[in-house]
Amino acid sequence: MPLLGGCSSLPSVHGLSLGTASPLPASYQPEPARHEGGTVVVGDWESPTNFSPLFNEEVPAAQVDALLYAGLVRLDANLQPVADLVQRVPTLQNGDVTWNHATGTMDVSYRLRPGLRWSDGQALTADDVAFTWKLIVNPKVQGVLSPDGYAAISRIDIHDPQRFTLHFDRVYPKYLTLFPAVLPQHRLGAVSPEQLPGDPFWARPDVVSGPFKISELVPDNHITLVRNDAWSQGRSGRRPHLDSIVYRIYPESGQLREAARTGQVTVALELPDDQLAALSSTGAMTVQRRSQLAYEQVTFNQADPNPLTGQAPLWKNDPALLQALRQAIDRPAIVKKFFHDQAQLADSPIPTALTQFHDPDVALDYDLGGARKLLDGDGWSIGGDGIRSKNGRRLTFQLVTALGNQRHAGTPQRAVQWLRRGRPARARPVRGRAVDLEHRSGPGRCVSPRALIANPY
Repeated sequence: MPLLGGCSSLPSVHGLSLGTASPLPASYQPEPARHEGGTVVVGDWESPTNFSPLFNEEVPAAQVDALLYAGLVRLDANLQPVADLVQRVPTLQNGDVTWNHATGTMDVSYRLRPGLRWSDGQALTADDVAFTWKLIVNPKVQGVLSPDGYAAISRIDIHDPQRFTLHFDRVYPKYLTLFPAVLPQHRLGAVSPEQLPGDPFWARPDVVSGPFKISELVPDNHITLVRNDAWSQGRSGRRPHLDSIVYRIYPESGQLREAARTGQVTVALELPDDQLAALSSTGAMTVQRRSQLAYEQVTFNQADPNPLTGQAPLWKNDPALLQALRQAIDRPAIVKKFFHDQAQLADSPIPTALTQFHDPDVALDYDLGGARKLLDGDGWSIGGDGIRSKNGRRLTFQLVTALGNQRHAGTPQRAVQWLRRGRPARARPVRGRAVDLEHRSGPGRCVSPRALIANPY
């Protein structure tokens, strides 16, 4: 039964943002495998070019990377950390994390599972962890995605092949996010730091630690992963349930949709909502929407001076204008029109779990009359051409979004209609690269319901 995968993100709004769902408190229990062996064919419509967790943030590559590389810990389905290469998750409670209040430093100790092996049979040890850290913080290694956190580690003490301690020169609460992938020292140690980002290894890694390894790769066509039997070493004989996974790449999402409809793929990833809506019948297919920790927002350009106008932004030190722009846009109508009421408006771009950081005094309700009163009281008067102005500056700006997405194109158009209806401003949408308004999205490539509402902060 083909599975069509979409994403149902939770929009947050102080403008245009998506909130994040809080992790479920219950402990994760994996569902028992219903079948051992076999092959799953996964369809996607973006082709990965590089399988480096250090230097590449392509989302389709990240999905393959998760099968190729193991980390110290990983997240379960409830977004809770669980042990991966290590025997247990280090915490203050179990004594593996210690904090020196006087110096403001912290130490984190790990113990690797005994008997771990790379796919070529070589032992995976604490030396590989130290090697990975040294590469990330080496200034000669250019292009590392994020050395944040790793730079807070002053040194790594290796006690034996399984035990090591990370010494942090400051308290680093996100220590469990470090080392989501460990690299093989015996395979990459001879590569010079300057050449490492462009090394052919990343195009097709041949020494991996994850449950699968690459057996065939045809760019822009397919990637075949087969079970990595060495992964079972150090894991009490557990092994991946599948024999293989085939990633098939389609030039565009419409072709992927048809491949799912005709049974050519078992799972179709990241189909846009408009593609799903084009299906008259899903037949034997099952459609799943999944939430993700991501948001999308449109942010007013705060550059001073604005590089296009040479002047300070209109909304600088003008909270009444920002509030009027918020109130003049009907965000629930955007969710209904473009997200089919499947997205949830939040009250801030800050995750909903962090309510203490939300501003309780910011009004987010649609109130066109209130927006007009705010602008009138703030000195923005309507001129003969219907455009408001204040101190000789007209209230005009551009909304810029990316091409190729009906929702991204339609939302600014609808926002412009509301702004013109209330005459609080003159705005016009411009398709292309964001200039006046920045379009940001969080981690992931989710293309399902999201809310797009201007965030003036």
